[in-house]
Amino acid sequence: MHDQSNLQEVVAKLKQEAAELQTRIDEQRNELVSIQELETQVTLKSRELVTLQANIDKLHENAAAESSLFRPMPIPPDIPRQKTLILDLNGVFCKIERSATALRQVKDLGWPVLGSRTTWVVPRSGLREFLEQVLELFCVIIWTSRTERNTKLVLEALESAGCLPPGVKSG
Repeated sequence: MHDQSNLQEVVAKLKQEAAELQTRIDEQRNELVSIQELETQVTLKSRELVTLQANIDKLHENAAAESSLFRPMPIPPDIPRQKTLILDLNGVFCKIERSATALRQVKDLGWPVLGSRTTWVVPRSGLREFLEQVLELFCVIIWTSRTERNTKLVLEALESAGCLPPGVKSG
C-alpha cells in the first residue's frame, strides 16, 4: 500500500508539472501570436509609409513643375550674368583695433590708420585695387556681424581714406 500511495503522489506531481508546462506553452503561444500580429502591423505600416513617401515625392515634383519659385527666372539678354561674391568686412576689408600695442605695430608697418581715440580701422593693403578688379568680375556683397551703426562708421572711414573704389555704396 505504501508503494501505491507513493505512486499516486508521483502521478499527481507529474500531472501538476504537465499542467504547468501546458500553461507555459499556452502563454508562449499567445506571445508568439502577439509578436506575429505586431510583425504584420509593422509590415502594413511600412507599406503605408512607402506609399505616402511616393505621394509626397509626386506632390513635390508637381509643385516644382507648377511653381515659379522652383524655376529660375529668365535673365533678359541685355543683362550680363554675374556671379555673387560675399566678402566679410571684418578681417577681409580691414582690421578693427582697440589695443594701443597693436596700433603701434600697425603704424610701424606703415599701414594707414583711421578712427577715433579708442577704435582704429586698419584697411588691408591693396584693398582698393583688389575691389576694382573683383567688381569687374562679380556682384560684391559686403557681410558683417557688426551693428548697422558700426558698419556705417567703418565703411565711411574706408571711403574717406580713399580705400573704396567709386560705385561702392554702403546700405
